[in-house]
Amino acid sequence: MSDLALTRLGNAWVGALSEDDQTNWPICKQHRLWGSGSNSAKSVRNGDEFFVWKSGQAGGWLAHCRVTSDARRPSAAEPAPWPDGREYKWIFGIQVLGEASTPFNPRSTNGVQNLTGILNIRLSQFPKLTAEQATNVRSLIGGLEIPSDDRLGEREKDDDLHEEEIRQRSLDGPVAREQLIQARRGQGVFKQNVLLFEQSCRVTGLRAIDHLRASHIKPWSHSTDEEKIDGHNGLLLSPHIDHLFDRGWITFMDEGQLKPSPPS
Repeated sequence: MSDLALTRLGNAWVGALSEDDQTNWPICKQHRLWGSGSNSAKSVRNGDEFFVWKSGQAGGWLAHCRVTSDARRPSAAEPAPWPDGREYKWIFGIQVLGEASTPFNPRSTNGVQNLTGILNIRLSQFPKLTAEQATNVRSLIGGLEIPSDDRLGEREKDDDLHEEEIRQRSLDGPVAREQLIQARRGQGVFKQNVLLFEQSCRVTGLRAIDHLRASHIKPWSHSTDEEKIDGHNGLLLSPHIDHLFDRGWITFMDEGQLKPSPPS
């Protein structure tokens, strides 16, 4: 069982970093420790999942970690290593599984974070996530650092040329020009047709339909007009899963199982 799989057997927590403090996170990584002044942190256990949120206008989800030790009180022999170490009631070990080069902030509506469904996070808090919230955050964190593929530019050029050809047509009826163009972006009639068969992302389980993409199984530019809007020719995927699928880093077996398929 992988480290990532192990984390999913425990609880999931969120710790926040100050927007103005540029030293605490490097210290965390150097010592492989996290510290909290919240009493709720005493419940953290080895194998739990831990997400790092950075506060402020330029903040957002920063890192995904695995907890490597039960929470414990700092002591004279093992003090909290941060400059404001006396403010930390609990410390625990962490292993960084992934870190974003730029924090991702999904913003919020009426005090609730978009995409994750979590109440706005403040520095003094140390919230425990529900299983659904953890899945949503994991989906976002997973989408921050994705291998690039130069061949995407060639695919987009092909799609651009094909879209221009469609725009020059005189189309009406059940397969109209705008329906075909919207289908390229996973929207419109095509997404509605995919929703007849799919209700959540096949990989992450995310059910927030507005934030999921309808992805073509047979590439859009290689599909017939009917295939472009056919729900049987689509999968409902989280944005970063769609990114990987579109670039050929993953594929799906006929039975629906995910299969890594790195491009050669």
